[in-house]
Amino acid sequence: MSSPDQAQTSSKGLLTPPFIALLTTEILSSLGQTCLVFALPLHLLNISGSASLYGMASAMAVLPSILLTPLGGALADRLHKQSTMAVLDILSALTAFLYILISHKIDPVFLNVTCMMLVNAYRACYSPTVQAALHCLVDSKDLTRASALVSQAISLVGMIGPVLAGMVMGFFGIMQVVGVSALACLLSAAWIRIAVRIPEPAQSHFQGPKARVSRLVADTKEAAQFLVRHGNLKVVIGLSLAANLIFASYVNVALPYMVTRTLGLSNAMQGLAEGILACGSLLGAILVTIRPAWFHLRRIPMLLSGSALVLLPIAAELLMHLPTHVLFALVTGCMALAAGMVQTVNITSLSYEQIHTPARLIGKVIGLTNSLCMCAIPLRQAAFGPLIDHSPMTLIITGVVMVTLLTCLIARLAMKPDE
Repeated sequence: MSSPDQAQTSSKGLLTPPFIALLTTEILSSLGQTCLVFALPLHLLNISGSASLYGMASAMAVLPSILLTPLGGALADRLHKQSTMAVLDILSALTAFLYILISHKIDPVFLNVTCMMLVNAYRACYSPTVQAALHCLVDSKDLTRASALVSQAISLVGMIGPVLAGMVMGFFGIMQVVGVSALACLLSAAWIRIAVRIPEPAQSHFQGPKARVSRLVADTKEAAQFLVRHGNLKVVIGLSLAANLIFASYVNVALPYMVTRTLGLSNAMQGLAEGILACGSLLGAILVTIRPAWFHLRRIPMLLSGSALVLLPIAAELLMHLPTHVLFALVTGCMALAAGMVQTVNITSLSYEQIHTPARLIGKVIGLTNSLCMCAIPLRQAAFGPLIDHSPMTLIITGVVMVTLLTCLIARLAMKPDE
């Protein structure tokens, strides 16, 4: 017999109360984690002044995500999604409180990197759970719009969070930012228990730890076999890899360094830069929501190529030695436009993956795909730090553009008629 929640979500429109509650939870949780992810590495850059250390720390922080994202995807299909999200938010809040308590007793580099690793680990399990929950709350025909709305929420938080964290950090310090993050995560955990209702499939009988591990390994193997058989999904993963590893890795290391070191601006201005970047992502997500028919598989390479090409004006601007605030506006504007295009690539890729993946595999496949996309991040993050320290920024930008364009050309030639 179906539960009342299942009956409620079977009539479906998109903006149902369960979906809105899930979206609210994602906003609160993302706000807490975004403030931490922004403030901790920036604090590390402030106390060290080294792009190499900043890049290496960012690379190490991603390692738990690579290892845990497939596990998070498998758990998203098997565990109670509402409880899983609540536990992860509580762990994020406890990590933030622990940072405040022991910050004066432990080496700051070790402490910042450890906290960054923990926050990324929680997010690695949280994101597949949210995406798997969408399958329970909306129809297949609404998945693209639902994914776009979730991306809009994340982008909105990405726009507000760094600005808020930068201002708090500039006026008060790192500890107050960490405190705000903890409060947001606690509010998210409470809201999950109060308002979020996700229909859950019938759970199997109790299994011992050994049987559960075997089941998780089998689930991951099944997801990998599905991806191998589906040719276009491999192309989509390759393009997502290019979008998030080449472009995102460069931006994550280069933007803070350019704003705080090259231009000599404040942490608050770096927060503003992150907010402008997130604004570009938000506009990209809004465009997908308004015109979902414009964004399909064969348009992904063109969009990703465009995101790379709009970085070229930054190289020209650096050679012109413009006034600081003019250069800041041009750099953030170009990167925001590129971020908007990359966001359309991410949403289109994710919705294609959701539509073409069986519901029983969706969490596992998304978790495995996210893990594959993150595998090269440590190498890229670690590489961009020394490159920025020892190579001209114009040369680095040219390399990023050329590699992205070559990847898009190969992907376009490899695409087959939609399966």
